[in-house]
Amino acid sequence: EGEHKEAIEWFDKAIAIFPYFTEAHFNRALAYQKQLDIANAIRAYRKVVEVGDPKEPEVKKAQSFLDGMAKSIRDTYLEAKTEFDRAFDLMQRGEWLSALEGFRATVAKNNRNPPSHGNMGLCYAKIGHKAKALAELDRAIELDPKYEPAIINRVHVKQMEEGHPIDIDNLVHTDFSMERFQRE
Repeated sequence: EGEHKEAIEWFDKAIAIFPYFTEAHFNRALAYQKQLDIANAIRAYRKVVEVGDPKEPEVKKAQSFLDGMAKSIRDTYLEAKTEFDRAFDLMQRGEWLSALEGFRATVAKNNRNPPSHGNMGLCYAKIGHKAKALAELDRAIELDPKYEPAIINRVHVKQMEEGHPIDIDNLVHTDFSMERFQRE
C-alpha cells in the first residue's frame, strides 16, 4: 500500500522471529528499493541470497538485482575512470578549463572521489578562482581527512589572490585511485 517504512519494520520483526524467512528478506529488500534506499536494498538482497535456496524465485530475482547493480557500478567506475584520465591528461598539458570540465563530468559520476575534487581545485586555482579552488580542496579533505595532496595544495591556494591564477608549478596532482573508489 505504499507504506514502505512501516513494512520494513514488520519485515524486521518477522526476520527477528525467523532469520531464514527468505520472503521477508526479499520483501524488505523490495521496500528499500521502492524508497530508493539502494544501499539497504543491496544489503537485504544479499541476505536473501545468503539464507535462501538458490532455486527459489526470490533468490534468483535477488541475485539478478545484485548482478545488475554490480555491472552498473563497474560501468560507472569505468566511465568515471575514462573521463578522469582524459581530464588528467588535459591538466598535465595545462589545458585548465577543459580539464576542469572533465573533472566535473567525473564528479557527476562519482562525487566521493578525493582526487577528482582535488584536481578540480587545482584547475580552479590555475584559472584564478581561489574560492572555488578552496571549496573543492575542502571537499577532497572532507571525503578523506588524510588526503595529503589536497592538504598540501590548500596551503598554496590559501595564499593566492582571487582573480589571479596561481603560478606555482609544484602543486601536487594525483591520479584516479581504484582502491579509494572501491572503499568509498
